[in-house]
Amino acid sequence: MNDWQRVTAALWRIYRPIGLWFWGVITLCLITIDLLVNGFAEQQASLWLLVAGSAAKYWPAVVGVLLVALQLRSFLANGVTRRHFLAGSAVFGLLVAVAFALLVPIGHGIEYALLSLDGPVAANYPAFSATVALAEFGHALPTELAYLVTGAAISAGYYRFGAWGGLFLMLPGLLPMAVAEGLFGLDDHGTVVTRLLPYGLALLASLAITALVGLLFRQVMRDVPIRRATG
Repeated sequence: MNDWQRVTAALWRIYRPIGLWFWGVITLCLITIDLLVNGFAEQQASLWLLVAGSAAKYWPAVVGVLLVALQLRSFLANGVTRRHFLAGSAVFGLLVAVAFALLVPIGHGIEYALLSLDGPVAANYPAFSATVALAEFGHALPTELAYLVTGAAISAGYYRFGAWGGLFLMLPGLLPMAVAEGLFGLDDHGTVVTRLLPYGLALLASLAITALVGLLFRQVMRDVPIRRATG
């Protein structure tokens, strides 16, 4: 196993139990609320897409922040090079983004099946099918990647340049998240929508901005000095 693969495996071991607990609680709560609401009235919106869909975006952003703020120092202190840490973190971040993007349609499918037990779902509730699942994954993945890179880029700016320099670099760091939010989203009923551009162009634009800011993050972090722990 190469050094970057060890980084990926170690990060997966660190975050896997946290992710399982988080998604376990979210799933249990939303299933309970879905069943309660549907017992009194027809549910007009997908709570999974509205709530868990948002959580699936913010989690990668937090992971991006923590990779720089917490994991960088500890990995380098144990002999991992910056290059291997960045490569292993990138692969880990991609795995997180793909996993969370998959959870969006999987959870919607489970919710749809549960609400269908008592008969047809409400007309306004977003229907579920293989085509819908593919569309939801296609909207979620670039968004998760954008939030991940935004979190990492902003954290890297503050880590390397301090408060003022980090504030200056926050503007380009926010671009992937802003572009993804502007191009992809959900309507009031939880149905995925593509805004401003056709989906293909929106996907290319979002991935391009995310990749450019990812390269900026790499340049900032490739020779960043490691700060001593305080306290």
